[in-house]
Amino acid sequence: GIKMSYTHLIKETLDILDLSVTFNENCLTKEKYKGQICHIYRGNLIYTAQECIHCKHQIASDIVRWGTTTVRLLMNDVSEYRTYLELKKQRFKCKACQRTFVADTSVAKKHCFISEKVRWSVVTRLKKNTSMTEIAAQKNLSVSSVYRIMKRFYRPLNPFRTPLPKVLCFDEFKSVRGVSGAMSFIMMDGQTQRLLDIVENRQLPFLKRYFSHFSREIREAVEWIVIDMYAPYVSLVKKLFPKAQLIIDRFHIVQHIGRTFRNHRIKETNQLLKSKEQKHYQLGKQLKRYWKLLQKDERKLDYTRRLWRPGFKAHLTETDIVDRLLKGSPALRVGYQLYQDFLYAVKERDYVSFEELLTNNIMLPEGYQTTLRTFQKFLPQIKNALQQSYSNGPLECLNNHIKVLKRNAYGFRSFYNFKLRIMIRHGNALIFN
Repeated sequence: GIKMSYTHLIKETLDILDLSVTFNENCLTKEKYKGQICHIYRGNLIYTAQECIHCKHQIASDIVRWGTTTVRLLMNDVSEYRTYLELKKQRFKCKACQRTFVADTSVAKKHCFISEKVRWSVVTRLKKNTSMTEIAAQKNLSVSSVYRIMKRFYRPLNPFRTPLPKVLCFDEFKSVRGVSGAMSFIMMDGQTQRLLDIVENRQLPFLKRYFSHFSREIREAVEWIVIDMYAPYVSLVKKLFPKAQLIIDRFHIVQHIGRTFRNHRIKETNQLLKSKEQKHYQLGKQLKRYWKLLQKDERKLDYTRRLWRPGFKAHLTETDIVDRLLKGSPALRVGYQLYQDFLYAVKERDYVSFEELLTNNIMLPEGYQTTLRTFQKFLPQIKNALQQSYSNGPLECLNNHIKVLKRNAYGFRSFYNFKLRIMIRHGNALIFN
């Protein structure tokens, strides 16, 4: 009776389900092993073999016990100690074929010294943003074991097996160093926000090859594609998605004009700071200090709270500051007005005023002209963006997750491993046992 309860207790502690494993009274020792004090549980694995694993011979009297063999299996930690199970396994000999074999257990796979429980615990950790090295340290494994477990349990879903969704989002992100073109391409379902696939290279010939794997019917089913202003995508879509309409992501439209205004502002600021006149120099300092208020959407500026502003030596609201900055620099004022008008048009989805803004701005510096020409070039796609509700927001969010994962892992060398890890993190990998 007592023997059973020892066995039961230890099996509960180590989470072992195999009925053939038994433990005796003094089975736990603390020893120094691999430079660390460890818990070592000693158990026995004994049962009567019913058939020979080699020749499938089934007469029990011909299968005899043939000594034992001892293996040491790595278990999950017990109260912060590294824990091993030293299992004395029964060996058998089959008289029919003269070969020997060893008793089998569900605790660990054959020829494997890492128990299944440890493997599963690694598998669950792979879903979080932990670095491989960190998982290896937590579980007392080598990093390559963690990679091996990842590759054994997970395969990325084959994207060519599933039809493409109605709305696709395209984007790129900086993946691993070895990728030619330095950026990898990523696509997502615009409605369900499911990650579809990650392609190593974002260059045009490469993507053409990739998308031509999908049949024409599947490609024709795509209605909308959301992209940023990366020109090759436009020709890619024309060729491969005959029925799809393009949408330029609204965030990128705003970002583009915002960037143009920022460059203008920096240029002005630098000129003012070089000036010998105290008044201009002072304005330059103020522009440098309060630049964020100029980038902000006009309607979000605070016009009620007066605070002491050291740059102006006065109590001012945010709107006051903007007024003073623009008063001092008339050149900036024109750019600012244009920037805010674009912001307003995009926010209000007002395509008519957006188009008007493109035509009547002749006075502006060269930087703006380039941006306006770009907008002109992408006008139909921008029109779609202002009329449809799809956007690349979820994809940009995913990109942020990817950056965090990459930073936590101190970078990845292999694109395949990186991709697999992202797929696992976002529920797009199949689990194999």
